[in-house]
Amino acid sequence: MKELYLAGGPFCGLQEVFSRIKGVRDVRAGYARGTAAPDSGKKSAGNDGSVECVKVVYDPKKIDITALLSVFFAVINPYTDGIQGKCRGPQYRSAIYYSQMEDLPQIAYYVTFVQSRGADRPVSDSCMIVNDVQRDGARRPPVRTQVDRLGNFSEAPEEKQHYLKKHPEAYTLIDIALLEKLGVLEP
Repeated sequence: MKELYLAGGPFCGLQEVFSRIKGVRDVRAGYARGTAAPDSGKKSAGNDGSVECVKVVYDPKKIDITALLSVFFAVINPYTDGIQGKCRGPQYRSAIYYSQMEDLPQIAYYVTFVQSRGADRPVSDSCMIVNDVQRDGARRPPVRTQVDRLGNFSEAPEEKQHYLKKHPEAYTLIDIALLEKLGVLEP
């Protein structure tokens, strides 16, 4: 099993998406790169520098890191600093954190691919749901998704784990129904 840590808006949407990907064994919501104790109450507001993210545990024999990154970049906006849909703040910045150095070349290559693939394609100001393209004449800004070694990760409280399964009416910037329709997610 391997691990990858992904941040891009509230962790509830990312957890729902990645928990339904074939080859993913477990997805835990939590906070990365923060300085406060996990139970201090400061994590949810991002007051300690933490970012909401998910720990994705996957079987590399069934899914590779490139496939995971492809899904990740399809559901987040990598071109903003701390803005994902209606959610704003440093705790919502996009990031890819790795725990093993062997993953860095693949991650770096994929981020370069994302940056270069759409140099001449316009983008919308709205949240990138399956990287929608709308506005005439606009060009993609630089990818602002942080790539770095993990540092630390603390799991969110159990009541926040799999939040969208427990509260399907809750807001998520990710269009889960669209991803199901496209065949990206298992039902």
